[in-house]
Amino acid sequence: MIKMLIVDDEPVICQGLAQTILWESIGVEVVGVAFNGKQALQKIEEHQVDLVLTDVSMPVMDGLELAACVAQQLSETKLIIISGFDEFDYARTALRLGVEDYLLKPVDVDELMTLVQSVSKRIAAKKKEIIQDEHKTMENLLFDAVFRTPSSKDIFLELTDRYAAHRMIVCELPGYSQETNLWTKQVEAVFEQISPTYGIHYVSLGGHENEWVLFLYGDSMQELSDHQLAIIWEEVSGRLDFPLQAVVSETSETAANCHKQYQQSLELLDQLRGHGEGLYFFGAEVSSSEAPYPKAAEDCLLEAIIKQDEIKIRACINEMIATFADSGYSLSQTVHVCRELELVLKRKLQERLPNKPFDHLNLHLHKEVDLRIMNTFEVIEEIVVRDMIGFLGEVELTEQQHWVIENIRRYIHKHYQQDLRASEVAEKHFITPNYFSMLFKQETGKSFSEYLNGLRINQASELLLSTSNKVFEIAEYVGYKEYKYFVQVFKKHVGLTPTHYRRLNASHDTRKKQI
Repeated sequence: MIKMLIVDDEPVICQGLAQTILWESIGVEVVGVAFNGKQALQKIEEHQVDLVLTDVSMPVMDGLELAACVAQQLSETKLIIISGFDEFDYARTALRLGVEDYLLKPVDVDELMTLVQSVSKRIAAKKKEIIQDEHKTMENLLFDAVFRTPSSKDIFLELTDRYAAHRMIVCELPGYSQETNLWTKQVEAVFEQISPTYGIHYVSLGGHENEWVLFLYGDSMQELSDHQLAIIWEEVSGRLDFPLQAVVSETSETAANCHKQYQQSLELLDQLRGHGEGLYFFGAEVSSSEAPYPKAAEDCLLEAIIKQDEIKIRACINEMIATFADSGYSLSQTVHVCRELELVLKRKLQERLPNKPFDHLNLHLHKEVDLRIMNTFEVIEEIVVRDMIGFLGEVELTEQQHWVIENIRRYIHKHYQQDLRASEVAEKHFITPNYFSMLFKQETGKSFSEYLNGLRINQASELLLSTSNKVFEIAEYVGYKEYKYFVQVFKKHVGLTPTHYRRLNASHDTRKKQI
């Protein structure tokens, strides 16, 4: 409701305006009347008046003097002047003082109500804007206090004045995915519906994408008791069609503890993550023992990878993860142990199969794993399976690579006399040029051009010693179209020019036959 004060030196007019018009129907409450400007100023401050309906001509302090004082001291309060003076100077002065409007007596009631309603709407909109701005400012300060630990003591004092007794609920959605990223809005909508019933005040803070932080505050600790919050959360959960895992911080009466409360909540959530759903309070007892290294799983997986048994690999991992979950170990402990297991397997596979390149394998579990996203044992199990299939694929791929390169080598030996290009050879064997270059170098220790030139020069060397053909004929025969380039490559490989090589190594009799 908009609070309005009526000011006129004639009591009859004051009472008439106050009592005969249905101000409540337009959202206005008349909080009092005053008979001069001085009385009006006192009542404006006393009742925090939003709108003043005032006459101009009054003793002690007239309406224009009142407007000047209000503009200077109480700028949020708006004025409408009703006057019997139909003079331009009065109206101009009133408008210069920030008066909303200037009506002449006698006043039409409908016109007056329409005007008051219009001004009231502007006042309400402005108040709402101010409240929203204040709320946003406090929310930003609170965000810093919770997530960033602000250094300014003034911020803590300001927050403590506003949010005395407070607690936090930090919750996340198990099995989060991009398709479910609107869950926080649904929870907030439910909480907004039920919070008035319990007289609870809150600020919703968004941090991590799969996290909702609810900052609860009240006038007393009793409003934030474990019992009260458990009842509220039970109703919230009952209105949702998905499970939530949530923890409640300890209670505090100073904003200086906000960041500490948040960190404590995250630690408890980390210990509980993966083990069901529900609301847990700070101080809840959870298992703190460390997960043991799974030696049996290591032996099982090592054998399954060597034997290329994917079914057994999946079964071993499923049993291992289920054991960790059933034993109450946290998800973070499980990830830590599984990372250790993967490194041991990688080292042992490299020792057993030294010719296979396990070092370059990109293990997914060793990347940054955000457990607030990948927050179930099932997801971690799938990541470990992917890494083990990667080991398995490397064993299989190495054999396949060897077979592909052997085919390519046979092709090169058969067609080396032609104008061979790496891209064409790769295309004929259904692999990309880049992969072909990497694979060929890995298997042969040479690039394609080095290998081809070596083969051609070896053939040319034999022909130089066993035939009487001219050097340029031999160059063309082994695949070189440019004689000078052939001589250059030959000298690089043999250390001599073709002519010098022939002269030093071949007798006249051995060169009588032709190609």
